[in-house]
Amino acid sequence: MKKLICLIFFAATLISCQESTTSIEPEPVLGEEFEIEIGEQITIQKEGLSITFKELLDDSRCPKGVYCVWAGNAKVAIQVNDEKAKLNTHLEPKTVNISEYSVTLVSVNPYPEYKTKIREEEYVLTLVVTQAE
Repeated sequence: MKKLICLIFFAATLISCQESTTSIEPEPVLGEEFEIEIGEQITIQKEGLSITFKELLDDSRCPKGVYCVWAGNAKVAIQVNDEKAKLNTHLEPKTVNISEYSVTLVSVNPYPEYKTKIREEEYVLTLVVTQAE
């Protein structure tokens, strides 16, 4: 019986010492890169901005492991508050000005690999929002 009580106490101690695996993403701030998943809406409360990654319009980037004449381009649609915009990785525009802000597409991930299909829900954008000049 004493061993059972010690075992229960030990198990309870281990469970209470475990760290939570749930993490809360910090709110994006102006001038710092942040990631946004397809269909996700990010809010920058201090600026009153709401940004949504609406859809991937095209991904013709040259896959890893393949020799291409052109690097290709990924084109995405975003929405900033009520305004829609399209951004590109290699073509223009890479940055759009909406109200008093500039939204720049830094990257689109994952990067294509030879003979590997990327599901739409896997796409993540890296964006940066700054004050427009």
